[in-house]
Amino acid sequence: MQTDRDERARVSAAEQRISEPLNLTAVADAVRWILARRPRGRVQERESLSCLPTRPTAPPR
Repeated sequence: MQTDRDERARVSAAEQRISEPLNLTAVADAVRWILARRPRGRVQERESLSCLPTRPTAPPR
């Protein structure tokens, strides 16, 4: 069971973490790492099935 003092300490620690500025360098490094792992070479992604030409089911008359 937590006492009021324990609860106040936890809330204070959470508020301290929230008030700290974001480290954008770490975020940028993570994004660069993710993008570096993506395969290059394919500039155009595959087309969806709705963009492919369709064959008619019955011959035209």
